[in-house]
Amino acid sequence: MELETAVRLKCNLVHMVWIDGHYDMVKFQEIAKYGRPSGVDFGPVDIVGLAEAFGAKGLQIDSPDQITPKLKKALAMQGPVLVGVPVDYRDNHQLMEMVHPEALN
Repeated sequence: MELETAVRLKCNLVHMVWIDGHYDMVKFQEIAKYGRPSGVDFGPVDIVGLAEAFGAKGLQIDSPDQITPKLKKALAMQGPVLVGVPVDYRDNHQLMEMVHPEALN
């Protein structure tokens, strides 16, 4: 509903949406603590379509070389813009172990 409000108020903002198919920052902690994930997986979400359904603009980044040009384009647009960014969290558990080793026990 914040997106509807931003469109209605003609707010100039860019919101980046990390796309990985689940709430992975929760998922890897659930697996570490309980041995399984629960309620964190969901199907594909069309961020561009979602933005447009609310009257905003949407952009999709599909490769690393598109980051700079797509963000420049998004920042130049008027009104709210959602930018979909695919991410790969496969190594999150290693990062967490380095930063906060006891968090996964």
